[in-house]
Amino acid sequence: MAPATIVYKLILFGVMFAAITAFDADAIAQAACSASTSDGIVSAIRRTCGSGQDSCNTICSNAISSMRAIYGIQGSATATCFAAFHFYYKHTTLKPEEKGKALMAMKRYGDWGCRYTGCGPNFCCCKA
Repeated sequence: MAPATIVYKLILFGVMFAAITAFDADAIAQAACSASTSDGIVSAIRRTCGSGQDSCNTICSNAISSMRAIYGIQGSATATCFAAFHFYYKHTTLKPEEKGKALMAMKRYGDWGCRYTGCGPNFCCCKA
C-alpha cells in the first residue's frame, strides 16, 4: 500500500473517531451536572424517557453502589438528585466556517426534574 494511501486512511479514521466521541452525550451530561453544583461527588446517570418511569430521585438512590464502585468510600453512602437534563440526541455537524447555527441542545430541569416520572429528563444529576 502506498504511503499516501496509509496517511489518507489514518486521517479518515481520525475524523470518524472525532465525530463519534465529540458528541458523547454521557460526557456532556457529566460536565453539565458537575457545573451545576458547587461540591460533592457527581455522576450523570442515564434515565429512560417515557411515561411511568422512575424519577431521578429513585434513580439516584439506586445508583449509589455503581457510583461508589467508581470513586470508593469517599462522600456520602447515599446519593440524591439535584438536577436533571434532557439531552436532544438530534444534532447537526457544523463545518468549521459555519457560524451562528446551533450544534446541539439540552433542556435544564433543575431540582424539580428530580421528581418527574414522565418523558422529560433523560439524565439525572446525582450527588453523593
